Amino acid sequence: MKTIHTILRADAGRLAQNLVRSELLSHRGVMTVSFEASGDRISIEYDPAVVDDSTLMLIMRRYGVCPESSKTSIERLQYR
Repeated sequence: MKTIHTILRADAGRLAQNLVRSELLSHRGVMTVSFEASGDRISIEYDPAVVDDSTLMLIMRRYGVCPESSKTSIERLQYR
């Protein structure tokens, strides 16, 4: 499993978080999506054998999730 830490571009509250979480989890290979206390920071755990990094980046962008820094998010992947 890999975990990526990202930011929700526009936080519209709990409803937006729940919608983003459910949409991300509907994709094969995405295992967990959790929001941190700040509200806009997200951790996504996924199986790289099922969904590759570039596909995950496309999925994330579709739902308004972006890397947390100017570095590419693939460089920021952390292995568990």
